[in-house]
Amino acid sequence: MNDYKKPAKGQWKNAPLAFVLAQVRFSQQPDGFTEKFQEAIQNLMPHQLMPAVAAPLMQVSIEIGDDGTQKQSMTPIGTLFNLVATDGRMLVRIAPDSLTLAVTSYTDSTDFRNLWIPMVNELNNIDMTGSINRLGLRYVDFVVPQPGESVEVYVASPWNLEGVTALPGAIEELPGLNFSMMDVGFAKGRMRLQFMRGFGKPNLPADLQGMLEPEAVAMDRPDGQSAVIDMDRWIEGQWSVRDDNLQSDFSTMQADLSGAFKHMISDYAKSCWNPVAQSC
Repeated sequence: MNDYKKPAKGQWKNAPLAFVLAQVRFSQQPDGFTEKFQEAIQNLMPHQLMPAVAAPLMQVSIEIGDDGTQKQSMTPIGTLFNLVATDGRMLVRIAPDSLTLAVTSYTDSTDFRNLWIPMVNELNNIDMTGSINRLGLRYVDFVVPQPGESVEVYVASPWNLEGVTALPGAIEELPGLNFSMMDVGFAKGRMRLQFMRGFGKPNLPADLQGMLEPEAVAMDRPDGQSAVIDMDRWIEGQWSVRDDNLQSDFSTMQADLSGAFKHMISDYAKSCWNPVAQSC
């Protein structure tokens, strides 16, 4: 297995990649599954993971009485385990219905796949019941311009606001904040592209916060421009753990996300981030 610990962020030398998440969802598993699975993952990566941290999974129910008052109750429905790498750059989350891998560094797509697929294959060894029903892959990039530059020089149209004119009476030519979301269908599954442009230190989307902390981003000014590119690709279906299509579908999603990223960024960004290009 390749060493995920290398302080790399994909194959591009200066890539803005901050966070990668892979996930499989499957049929709800019986009691004891998560305990057995986390032990299998620990054995797969000896001495690379800290002891697992267990957390109860709770189902929240709200009842509304005849007088309109609300009563909330919480019922335990299982146990979730978080396994964090000793260097803090990787998290494995095991739930009764999902396996999630999050990293803040990796060497290239092959390296990431060689880390992820053996974890998925461990579902074979613990006799998972039912089938896998959803595959997911998500990349988050932090874009911080160099001094004197704007975020827009790093992204292509329409994300660079090309053609956008100032509003009557506005003192700024371009909006200080810009958010866009596109949901696109593929032959298998869908992709959601989100672009968030603002000021200050970029952060992970709210639903990813609390998992892993991305590496610190150097900024010329604490209130300087920054942007977040969030690309989420998923396929829903039915797979057995032994299904050859499982690996090929993950490879397809990786290729689709790579293509989307190259489509979103400008030629200038490619010259800055591509490993064969000269420094900006």
